Amino acid sequence: MHLLPLPLLLGSLCAQGVLSGSHSLQYFYSEVTEPGPGSPEFYVVGYVDDRVITWYDSVSQDFQPRAQWMAENEGPQYWEEETLKQKGWQQSFKVNMKNLMNRYNQSGGVHTWQMMCGCELGSDGSTRGFFQFAYDGHDFIRLDKDRVIWVAEMQGAEIMERKWNADRSIAEQQKAYLEQICIEWLQKYVRYGAQELDRKERPQVKLWDKKSEGGLTTLHCLVTGLYPREIEVKWVRNGQVTMQGTVTTGILPNHDGTYQIQVSVDIDPQEEATYDCHVDHSSLLEPLRVLWEPKASPPVGIIIGVIVAVLLVMAGVLGVVTWKKKQKASDRKDESFSSSGDSSMSI
Repeated sequence: MHLLPLPLLLGSLCAQGVLSGSHSLQYFYSEVTEPGPGSPEFYVVGYVDDRVITWYDSVSQDFQPRAQWMAENEGPQYWEEETLKQKGWQQSFKVNMKNLMNRYNQSGGVHTWQMMCGCELGSDGSTRGFFQFAYDGHDFIRLDKDRVIWVAEMQGAEIMERKWNADRSIAEQQKAYLEQICIEWLQKYVRYGAQELDRKERPQVKLWDKKSEGGLTTLHCLVTGLYPREIEVKWVRNGQVTMQGTVTTGILPNHDGTYQIQVSVDIDPQEEATYDCHVDHSSLLEPLRVLWEPKASPPVGIIIGVIVAVLLVMAGVLGVVTWKKKQKASDRKDESFSSSGDSSMSI
């Protein structure tokens, strides 16, 4: 990871959304005071989009590729240099954790200190960057890149806010990293993994309905098997997008590396309206429009007619079977009564 130097003191993770059609480079740093058996005290994970590309931990103390295309495109010097940098971060995190515990009068227990930083590049050329920290799962301090200042997010972080804002170069350096260096490395990594990162998987769409409370019906639109993860799914009523009563699962991962999302909406089945699920994804030449078609119930007269016809057919079949049984009984009267297992005696 190519971060500019930064005096640290902090900790947790606040996930950022990815712009539609964009690529992102993110790094997650985490320190824990009492890791479980076999777990590292400190580790760093690098991501391009949703793919883990690099890993470092305090046990192996070795910066390693986790994507084949990273191993194939970066040589030994790169991994050696990055290993040295991560060892430096490891020591810094350990010291800062101790300082934080002292600040909050904590003598022991499980505590976490985490940092997340990274950048995003949109398909339209727009960029976004973030640099933030958290302690024990709570946002601690973050960089406001536009105003080039640090903003405290929890009580106790004001000390760092004042200290870092007193030296404007700290924020300026990180702003420069996010807007320039990070974007350059992101573009390089995306070229490395273009075959995997730029693949397109067309989504499959399934609609169904289910009765819900109050006489309403819930329409479900499941979109699955898509890649990349960015997608727009919406219910449209009579040609107009409907949001009232809409619930979504959000975009979830599938076991095969693709994604899925389900969007549901409550409707009044008595209303005369058309509903269709609109799906827009980069794998599609044009958005999909899948119409929901309720299963119509046949008129009562038809239902009664069908029941009567079925009963008549059953009566006719029963009469034929009974007649045949009587014929067999008449033809083989002696054998029938002498054989208790004769099938003609069954009813």
